Order: sequence, then structure tokens, then C-alpha cells
Amino acid sequence: MDAPLPTLAPASHTWLELGEVQRLLLDAFPGVVLGLGFDGVVQWANPAAATRLGVGRGALGGRHFGGDMVDASALQQRAALLSEELGEPVAGDAGVLFAKLRRGLLSDEHEWPLRHEDGSLVPVRLAMGALRDHEGRAVGLVAVEAPREGDEAPLHFTHHDTLTGLPNRAVLTDRAEVALQRAARQHSVVAFLLIDIAGFDALCEARGHGVGGDVLRATASRLHFELRKTDTAVRLDRGQFVAMLVDLHHADEVKAVAAKVRQALSARINVGVALLNPEIRIGAAWSPDHGDQLLPLLGAAESALAAVPPDGGVAFAPAPQA
Repeated sequence: MDAPLPTLAPASHTWLELGEVQRLLLDAFPGVVLGLGFDGVVQWANPAAATRLGVGRGALGGRHFGGDMVDASALQQRAALLSEELGEPVAGDAGVLFAKLRRGLLSDEHEWPLRHEDGSLVPVRLAMGALRDHEGRAVGLVAVEAPREGDEAPLHFTHHDTLTGLPNRAVLTDRAEVALQRAARQHSVVAFLLIDIAGFDALCEARGHGVGGDVLRATASRLHFELRKTDTAVRLDRGQFVAMLVDLHHADEVKAVAAKVRQALSARINVGVALLNPEIRIGAAWSPDHGDQLLPLLGAAESALAAVPPDGGVAFAPAPQA
């Protein structure tokens, strides 16, 4: 059994750590957004959530998701569905809210019948994600209203991959330019890990694109967890990702991180219909040895990746000729 996630400490200032800009964005978000402890107790809510449920904003704080906001039977029904989907028992308590997150899946969407103040039920499709503090530790859950099929998303995130939630190539380009300029001034190292899920296309053909999506989300979640806050993880295309590591001092650090990332991403993934052991291939290159611009560095990482066998491994771009 997985060890339980820690309970959010009552004295936590997680809401303040989100920052003023994020708070303003959540206040303007037209859908429901809730911050929850791992015990299912509401820590904060945006104005739209209070309006939808017919209460003042402060009235939602302290309410328990299971029992106050939804009937306990709704948790039990969700637990039964998850038990069948994941192939293992899931208890019908607050743990159902993060059952998938604990198993490496980045997000979990489900339609919950939230209780309005007048006693009526308001069906709201919520996507659950991990809420992290400034050190990257999971300290709670954030539930965001997801658009229904055919609806337009409340906000259009042009700089993030819609499947995994990771930044896209445009973000990488901007951050790499800044990081490489800083590295040149400080004589530090910026490294790029080109990460490939071996046989990803064949997996999608054999298991379906739904399973492929689950594998991508799990991989993205694990990659994000393994990197520091200052690093950047990006999904490129299909089963490929890139990690940019900044403020390193020498190539040995690159090799150590690459080995750690491959081990984490190669761990078994539970996709409900099967347990999969992904084969992860990584090609690595770093500045200034292999270039001082993004494209040459990615090209060097791609050349290194080509040398990795299909069953996985890590390869590093060779040192330049004197």
C-alpha cells in the first residue's frame, strides 16, 4: 500500500505562497476553484465557487468536501469506480480525491454533485491536482472546474501543453535564452536532457490513445517532481520531453541528474487497464561544451539520444574536438 500523503498543517500559508498574481487570476477565473487539505477540508475558494453554491466566499472555508459539499455516498461511488479502473481497492473517504495523483497520474477529472445552499445539487466537473509550496512539496489539493466536452475552456493557456500541463516549446525558448546568457556571465552550466518514451507510438496503437495520454501525464508528473523549481520540463511532441537544468557547475552534475530522472521515469505506471514499465531513453548535452544556443544544444542532445538502444539508457554528447 502507498504511504498516505501528509495532512495540510493548519498553520500553513500555502494560499499566500501562491502569490498575488496567481490570487488575482483565480479570483477572475469564471469556474469553481477550491483549495483542499488532504483530509478533504476546504482551505480557500474563489468567488465563482461561492456564487455557484449560493454562499459567501468565507462560508466555504472549513467545510468538508465529503459530507458538507457532497454526500458521503458520492465518495463511495467514486471509490467503487476507481477500484475497478485502477484494479485495486480504494477506500470511500477523502483519499478518493487524490487516489490517481498518488499513482503518478497528473490530474483526475470527475463530475461531482456539489450541494447548493438551498439544498439542490449543482453538477460540477472538477480536475484535481497537487498544490505545492515554494519548495515543491505537495501540501494539499487544488480542484479546478474543467470544461465539459464541447465547451470552450474558461481560460486559454497558450504557453502550456493541454494534455500534461507542462510548458511548451515557446516557454523553453524564452527561458533558455535567459538561462544561457546568465550562464555565460557566471561561468555556470546549462544542460538539456532530451527524454524519449521508447515505443510510445506502438503503445498507443496497441492500447489506445487514452492509455498513451495516461502515460504522458504520469511521465510529466514524475519529471516535474524530480526537477528543481528553477529547472524547466517541457513536452515536445508525441512521447518526447526535454528538461532544462540551470545553474550547474560541472558535467558530473548533469550525469547524476540524468541517471536519477531515468530511474524515476522508468518506474511502473498503473494505467488502470494494465501495469506498464516504460523504457526511457535520454540524450544529454550542456553548455558551453556543446554550444551556447538552444538549437545547437538540442541538436547535440538529439545526436546523443540516437546512440541510446531501444531498451533504454542514457547517452551524453561527446566532448568537442580540440
